[in-house]
Amino acid sequence: MVALAQFALADWVENQSAHASHVLAGSATPALTINDLISLSSDADATKNALSFEKVQLSLGDVTGSQALRSSIAGLYSGEGHKIAPENVITATGTTGANLIVLYSLLRPDDHVICAYPIYNQLLNLPQAQGCEVSLWRLKQDNDWSLDLKELESLIRPNTKLLIVNNPNNPTASHLDKSKQLAILDIAERHNLIVVVDEIFRPLFHDKASLQSPPPSFVKHNYGKVVVTGSMSKAWGLTGTRLGWIVSRDQSLLDNFINTKFYTSESTSTIDELIVTEALSDRCRPTILKRHLSYAQANLSSLDKFMAKNKDLCKWTRPTAAATAFIQFLSGSGEPVDDVEFCRSLLQATGVLLSPGSLFTDPSKQDRGFRGFVRVHFTVPPANMTKSLELIDDFLQQSRRS
Repeated sequence: MVALAQFALADWVENQSAHASHVLAGSATPALTINDLISLSSDADATKNALSFEKVQLSLGDVTGSQALRSSIAGLYSGEGHKIAPENVITATGTTGANLIVLYSLLRPDDHVICAYPIYNQLLNLPQAQGCEVSLWRLKQDNDWSLDLKELESLIRPNTKLLIVNNPNNPTASHLDKSKQLAILDIAERHNLIVVVDEIFRPLFHDKASLQSPPPSFVKHNYGKVVVTGSMSKAWGLTGTRLGWIVSRDQSLLDNFINTKFYTSESTSTIDELIVTEALSDRCRPTILKRHLSYAQANLSSLDKFMAKNKDLCKWTRPTAAATAFIQFLSGSGEPVDDVEFCRSLLQATGVLLSPGSLFTDPSKQDRGFRGFVRVHFTVPPANMTKSLELIDDFLQQSRRS
C-alpha cells in the first residue's frame, strides 16, 4: 500500500471548526444524549432501563456484533425485496471502519475500480492507495447530478473488480431510485462486478416521491454480489457511538470481512452496542428519524428562500436526499468563485464554516474540479440554519457593494 492521500475534507472540518461560531461544514445530525433517547422514546421507562449500564459486563463482544444489535440493524432493511437477516450483518467502527474492512478485503494491486465521482474522499483514496487503477464515473451536474449508464458500460475493463457508489451521494445530495439501482446491478451482473454502496445517509430522503415511498437499499435486489455499509452518524445522531455495519447476502464476502475484522478492531464496544440497539428499537427509531427529517424539511425551505434571493450569485440542484446541499457561488461577473478562499473569507467575516467543493476532487489527478462549489449542511437545528443563512446573506450583500 502506498501512502494515503491527505483526507482533505476531514482535515478542513477538524482544523477550521475551532474558529467557527456556526458550523455547516459537516454532515451528521446533532448528537443525541442518553436523556434525549429517553425523552424521544414511546416508552421512556423501558428505554431508561435498557440504557442502565451498571451491571453490564465489559467483555470482548462477538466479532459480528451482538445478536440483538444485528437484528435491529437488519430491521432497517425491511420492505420489498430480499429479506435481510441478522446473519447478513457485521458491525464495524463507524462507516469509515466498515468501508476500510470491505475495500481492504476485496482489492489487490492492479485491480481496476470504477468509482462514482464526486464521492466521500475515503471511497476514492483507499483504492488508489491499494495500488488499484480507478476510473471516475462522473455525476452530471447539468442533469441533476445523475449518472450515465452508457458511460458506466464504457468504463468496464477485463480486470474491473469493483463498482463503488454512495447512495444518497455525498456531497451532491442526489440519489439513485429503484429503477436506476436495478439498471446498475444488471450491468454489474453481466460483468461479474462486486458492487459496494456506502448508504450512510439512508434513510434521509426529502423529495415528495421518496418521502411517500423511500427507495430500497441496493442489497435488497436479486443480484447477490452487493455490499452496503452504514452507521449511526448521519441519520441517527449517534456519531459518538462509533457504530457502523456491513450488510451482504453473499456469505463468502462476509467470511472475508470477518477475517479482516479480526486483524483490526475485532469487536465493537459493548456499551455502544447497547445504546444503538435501543436507539434502533421500535420505541426510539421512528421519533429520531422524524425529528431529523423535520430539521431537513425546515432547512431546505430556508435554503429555497436564500437561493431565490441570491440567484445572481449562487446556483444549485435542490437536494433530494442526504444532509448537504452542493451550492455553486459566483462572482459578480458570473464566474465561479475560488471556493477555498470564499469559505476562508466567509469564516473570517461571519464565523460561518462551510466546506469547499474542491476538497472532493481526485487527489491523484491534481485537478481543481468543482470550482465555486461549497457543501452546506442542512440537518442542523433550524435556528442554527436561519442564523447562518442570515450571515451568509449579509456577506453576499457586502460582496455586491465591493
